[in-house]
Amino acid sequence: MSLSVLALFVLMTFMICVTSQAAGASAQQAAKQQPAKQLPPKQQPAEQKALTQQAPKSPAQTGAEVKEPSAAERVVAVLRAEVATDSLNPRLRYQLANALHDAGNKEEALVEYNKALSLKPDLKEALVNKGALLNELGEIQDAIASFQRALVLDPRNTKALVNLGNSFYALKLYDDAMKQYELSIEADSSFAEGYYYIGIAFADAGIYREAVREWEKILAVAPNSEAAKNARENIDLLKNYLAGTETGAPPVTR
Repeated sequence: MSLSVLALFVLMTFMICVTSQAAGASAQQAAKQQPAKQLPPKQQPAEQKALTQQAPKSPAQTGAEVKEPSAAERVVAVLRAEVATDSLNPRLRYQLANALHDAGNKEEALVEYNKALSLKPDLKEALVNKGALLNELGEIQDAIASFQRALVLDPRNTKALVNLGNSFYALKLYDDAMKQYELSIEADSSFAEGYYYIGIAFADAGIYREAVREWEKILAVAPNSEAAKNARENIDLLKNYLAGTETGAPPVTR
């Protein structure tokens, strides 16, 4: 090989090495200037992620106190299940309405009384209890209508009579109320509630001695009743008032 050819070969080899080194340096400089590419975070499947976010925490996780259902609520749950399997049974509907009333769910109780009566319009117990609930809700005229329907079916129904008296009393129709209370006692001389509400009417009118006499009758005919318990408390209050040991109108238990 001649000298000129050899010189040309060496020159080309040198240029290739210089070019490679320059390219490598450029690549290193670019790598320094460009931030490293971040790997994406590991993703959950969309459905699983949504479930994880929406899943409610247990009481143990939140530290919340678990509230046990009351006895009335447990009865409601049992009766709901029975009604679900026998929805056309008016007595089951009536019992569910009573349980709802006891549990404090008055609006739904009223719905169930109406369902029971739509299935059996002459179910007088439902008419009486519906009327009592309407009294509590302040629907006095509707309550009166319900009691009167019950009394058409059973004119001597003591609960319908005394509750009808309470409706009249709420409307300040005191003479009409007293008549219903007296009719309840005529229907059953041992009916404690009749005497009790007569006593209330006398006490509200300021006729305290007559009120005491009516409540004392309860102690004779039904000494272990709830009415007798309240009557004893009211008798003590009125006797202390009449003896002058208390001043102001005594707050009797209604």
